[in-house]
Amino acid sequence: MIVMKTIGSILVITSSAGIGFFFSSEMKSRIEDLKELRKLIVLLRGDIRYANTPLPEAIHSIARRHDGAFKQFFHFIYEKLSELSGETFSQVWKEAVEKELCNTSLLKKDKLDLIQFGENLGYLDKEMQMNTLDLYISQIEDEIEDLSKNVKEKSYLFNSLGIMAGIFITIVMI
Repeated sequence: MIVMKTIGSILVITSSAGIGFFFSSEMKSRIEDLKELRKLIVLLRGDIRYANTPLPEAIHSIARRHDGAFKQFFHFIYEKLSELSGETFSQVWKEAVEKELCNTSLLKKDKLDLIQFGENLGYLDKEMQMNTLDLYISQIEDEIEDLSKNVKEKSYLFNSLGIMAGIFITIVMI
């Protein structure tokens, strides 16, 4: 009986610690995803501003050059725009965010901001697109800065809470 309690206690503490480490790594992954997204939006801005590339072709260029988590996202947008199905850019962008970004660490808030960015991007002239791109880049940079300030403390907090919750549950069970 004591062996079963010991094994159960070890499993509870290990699994709750694993949950704490999972949330800690998700927060770090979110920062990395936001940095990658910022880099891609900067590339998009450069293609539109300096190469005078139309938006669909700039998106295709990014999809070809990039191999990260957002490659399929940009490729999906380009494919849908190439079909000429009559959907607006903002509809295609929203569909891509909902379908293709489910495997990233972006939160619902990040995805809503990205959808709003796509709504403002697709129908404006070049100068307004540049302003929209610059605004979204600054929003992402602010979010990254806020997260980076607290990542060490929150990571430690998640890890500690996971372990402590496991110990607490074990004590209650025994």
